Amino acid sequence: MEIPKHRHCLNCGISIPPDQVFCSEKCKIEYMQRRKRLMRTQYMFLAIAVLIILYYIITIALKM
Repeated sequence: MEIPKHRHCLNCGISIPPDQVFCSEKCKIEYMQRRKRLMRTQYMFLAIAVLIILYYIITIALKM
């Protein structure tokens, strides 16, 4: 038995036709909102990491 060509919705994972990315507009909106939150969290983590590194570089430079 052969499985027909298909994809899975990026948000909920249900089977959809191969030319679609999301099963509905609701799933697309939910996915975009979740992705936006994730990107914001990643940028905040990166900013904090950069600040910590700069703090250590400055404290080492001032001790010299």
